[in-house]
Amino acid sequence: MKERTVVFRYRKGNCFLYKIPAPVKLLSLPVLAATAMLLPLYAACAGIGLLAIFALLCGFTPKEQFTDIKPVLFYAFFLYMISICTGLYSVFSGDLEPGETAAIFYPDYDYGFYIVRLFLVMQLSALLFRTTTSIEIKEAVCAGETGIRAGIRRLPFAKTISPKAKLGTSAALMMNFVPALFELWSKLNRAYRARGGKRGLKQFRVLFVALIALSFHYAQEKARALAAREIF
Repeated sequence: MKERTVVFRYRKGNCFLYKIPAPVKLLSLPVLAATAMLLPLYAACAGIGLLAIFALLCGFTPKEQFTDIKPVLFYAFFLYMISICTGLYSVFSGDLEPGETAAIFYPDYDYGFYIVRLFLVMQLSALLFRTTTSIEIKEAVCAGETGIRAGIRRLPFAKTISPKAKLGTSAALMMNFVPALFELWSKLNRAYRARGGKRGLKQFRVLFVALIALSFHYAQEKARALAAREIF
């Protein structure tokens, strides 16, 4: 059976990105993301095109790339609807002239620029998660915290600080929860359609409630597993 494409799911490959140590990728992502949010429009668009070509060369199909950026599309639509509702409120409250009503349906330049930058950040994040296993992420984050704790414990007044990377473990779990959350949504969506469910607002209402319940169950199972291994 063909494996379904899920947002941010790790996939085996031989691209050079797989050979870059996880700590380097984790430290580079915030820097690259911050840089992406400061780029001018032409540079952001060029970055999106270059990353798309780069992902193809690394073996990621257009379907996988589109799956990774789909959350940004939903977020863009959500922001667009909010801007329309805000514009309509301004019309009814008298802040806008009746002749300016049509202008509220045109996206603002800054809004479109912000979405383009988000596309670029999402592509960078997808490359990280698709080329790095959850174990590599956890080990990288925990190694960083362990090193910091070891340095602090050398101080005379900090001998009682635990050497265990508790905060790093929590941060790694939070990061790995992102692709797990999208995978849960994909499973719920397939189950909903298999039972004859129809697209629309009802679908999101039903699946969102189920997603919250399953997310808590998933988090509880993870907590039990960690407690059994005496990680926390």
